[in-house]
Amino acid sequence: MLPTPDDPGRLPAPWWVRDGGLHGLEWELQRELPADHPLYGARVRAAAQCEACDDVLFHVTGRSLPWVVVHLTWSGHQEQFPRPRTTPLAHLDDLLTQHSPHDDISDS
Repeated sequence: MLPTPDDPGRLPAPWWVRDGGLHGLEWELQRELPADHPLYGARVRAAAQCEACDDVLFHVTGRSLPWVVVHLTWSGHQEQFPRPRTTPLAHLDDLLTQHSPHDDISDS
C-alpha cells in the first residue's frame, strides 16, 4: 500500500501537497459540484494535487469508496454532471495502478 498522502515527502511523483494547504481545492470542489454528482453533499478532504495535470486526490468520508481523483474545472461556479470529472479509488494503491492522470485531461 502507498504511504499516506499526509506525508508530502513520501507521495509518489508527480503528486504533492501544496505548501499553502489544500482548503482552496476543497472550496472549489464544493462550488463546482452539481446536485446530481456522486460527491454532492459528501465530506471530502483534499489530500494531494498532481503537479503534471492539476488533478486533486480527495479523501471521502462516509461513502463506499474512500478516495477520489477529481479534475476541477476552475470555473468558480456549479458545473453540469458529469463535471467535474471524478475517478473513484477503492484503495490508495489504485492511484498508481488504475489512475493514469495524463491519458485524457483534455475533456476538463
